[in-house]
Amino acid sequence: MYVDQFGISGTGSGVAYGCRISPTRIVLLSVVSMGIYWLYWMYRTWKQFRDHTPELAAATGQRHHPVWHGLTQLVPVYGWFRFHAHIREYQTLMQERGVSDNLNLGLLTTIAVASSLMSWIGGSIRQEYMPDGVALAGFVITSIAVALSIAVMLTVQSNLNYYWADVGGGLERDARFGKGESLCIVLGVLLWLTVVASAFASIIWPS
Repeated sequence: MYVDQFGISGTGSGVAYGCRISPTRIVLLSVVSMGIYWLYWMYRTWKQFRDHTPELAAATGQRHHPVWHGLTQLVPVYGWFRFHAHIREYQTLMQERGVSDNLNLGLLTTIAVASSLMSWIGGSIRQEYMPDGVALAGFVITSIAVALSIAVMLTVQSNLNYYWADVGGGLERDARFGKGESLCIVLGVLLWLTVVASAFASIIWPS
């Protein structure tokens, strides 16, 4: 039992069991989905936050909408502020409970911004009408963007897993595999097929 800055007490153990997301899961789904998993991860971890803090919403009047929160990552600039708020809220929870963290909000947000910009640049020049060298550069830039997003998620999630373990009294279980993750895989496979098809087309029918 603990009391936070709003005078709200609780344990949150009901949501902690089944909130853990493994690093392997993050890496594999990010690569398979070509970075789309970032959107789902933002949604999933924000839903966990909402379910864990119903008293906080009642005390402050704030409403947390996981789906819209995830989709904000598609909005230039605004999405970066929402990501910063995302990790700030979790860091506040950890500090209130006395759980140590290594979340550097400024650095993580900067890397997230860099990943977002590189993803946009890479996608823009990774087009079939581009010269082969330019298209390849676009793919490389996109790959770096995905790698950066994975690094951010792994850093944040390692802290969240530690927090959920503390809240749940050491009882840990991986979050169930959601429909959204299945959708990420399907969309990712389609993206990869498009990339591979474009590569073969450039070899068979060079410009």
